[in-house]
Amino acid sequence: MSVSRVLFVGVLVIIGVEGVKGARILGLFPLPSFSHFAVPSALLKELANRGHQVTVYSPFPEKSPISNYTNIDTGARRDDFLRHTNVSNSFDLAKHSYMGILKVMWTFGDGFSNSFLQQKEVQKLLHSNDQQFDLIIMELFVTDALLGFVHKFRAPVVQVVSFGGSAWMRDLVGSPSPYSYVPDPLQEFSDRMSLWQRILNTLGITYQKLSLCIHHRPKQQAIMEKYFRDYAPLPSISELASSTSLILVNGHFSIGYPHPLMPNIVPVGGMHLKPAKKLPEDLQKFIDEAPEGVIYFSMGSGLHGSDMPAIKRQAFVEAFSKLKQRIIWKWEADNLPGKPQNVKIGKWFPQSDILAHPNVRLFITHGGLLSTQETIHWGVPVVGIPMLADQNLNMAQAVARGYGIQLDFANVTTESLEWALKEVLENSRYRENAQRLSRIFRDQPLTPLEQAVFWTEYVIRHKGAPHMRSAALDLTWYQYFLLDVIAVLALAVGSVVLIVFLMMRLLLRKLFGGERNLQEAHTSRKKCD
Repeated sequence: MSVSRVLFVGVLVIIGVEGVKGARILGLFPLPSFSHFAVPSALLKELANRGHQVTVYSPFPEKSPISNYTNIDTGARRDDFLRHTNVSNSFDLAKHSYMGILKVMWTFGDGFSNSFLQQKEVQKLLHSNDQQFDLIIMELFVTDALLGFVHKFRAPVVQVVSFGGSAWMRDLVGSPSPYSYVPDPLQEFSDRMSLWQRILNTLGITYQKLSLCIHHRPKQQAIMEKYFRDYAPLPSISELASSTSLILVNGHFSIGYPHPLMPNIVPVGGMHLKPAKKLPEDLQKFIDEAPEGVIYFSMGSGLHGSDMPAIKRQAFVEAFSKLKQRIIWKWEADNLPGKPQNVKIGKWFPQSDILAHPNVRLFITHGGLLSTQETIHWGVPVVGIPMLADQNLNMAQAVARGYGIQLDFANVTTESLEWALKEVLENSRYRENAQRLSRIFRDQPLTPLEQAVFWTEYVIRHKGAPHMRSAALDLTWYQYFLLDVIAVLALAVGSVVLIVFLMMRLLLRKLFGGERNLQEAHTSRKKCD
């Protein structure tokens, strides 16, 4: 770390400590997907380390106690996710259309909002009269009914976005999001779109916003009114959402696309990343002793490799058996049928620490944002097999930036896998591009976690930081888009044009009408003579 950076961080630490006593912070995270908790978890633990009293309601209890940190297990598990989405196999989600994915999101949002607020410990919090909090931290995703706690405790709220952000997220704080170059995260477009892509981008984002307002928020409003009826009258979900003091977005322009942000939207992409730890002895030996290097294969925490259809699993098994490299495969069952000798399976692996090892040559990934950030951070090229949501966009970026190849899961065969793996392993440009992006991503004055802590404490120090609130939130839609100004100007210009037209018409009548009258009078006199 350079001397200038040490001094810079030191100044921020001094500023942060001054005027910030230990605050009481409430964290609300109902979803049983660790990819949605990994980012806020890093922030919450660091705040506890800095002396704040942190109370977290989540399905991820800590294995060992942390000072100033209390985690209350809400009991939700992965099977609940499948139940709320009405699917039996997580790989079935890849079959959903664009509209189907949105419907799934709203459905499990409603399900988890209900189940979270019904939970015994959450009910105690809901009906408590002796608890107060200085700040609430929650995820901005699909459980908007939890904003009722903001109304109950009258506390400022910081919302964490576990994906790269969306137009309706930016709308909460009045941040502009031009459809002409800010892509929809559920589609594969870049920031340089063709006319047809801009049409699809506009239609997609418009559909999201309409679906949010017409379908999702009314249901969330009903859920909030059911559980928070003792605190009536309740504001609308939209009012509570727009009172957000700060949004921490798990993204960064160096790995996404540059776009305008309000000061209360802070990019903290990679906040969950930590320095590499020593690997377990058996794993370290497996990687160290691989003469041709190692390939790491994981479909993330939400998708279990063991749920993969048999025909696809066999394609991977056959392709891996032909490789010189060793493969580490995150496989959640005890046995892998036909497992080749060069494959090591396990139900869980320390992914970031594995990717940090210099002998790891390639990462086969579903393209989740956390996995994408980890592979960029450590400079490892990818073969991406996206399944749903923003994974397609993330892997489209990998292809565009030259550090990976994308395969369609529906079309995965032994032959396509062999081609993709050989291309990335034998063409050095993929690794060179990955390492170049790693240098760009790491080149920041503060770590993402330091950024997040500073701005979170900034909100605490300044009682919600209302001075960062954009005036755009107080405008009507026609004022925001200047339709009233355009109407007045159009009326003014139209009036001027009309006046000029009438004056010209009158002038022409005077000129040519007078001559005609003279000619008629002259003709009349001739007839009289």
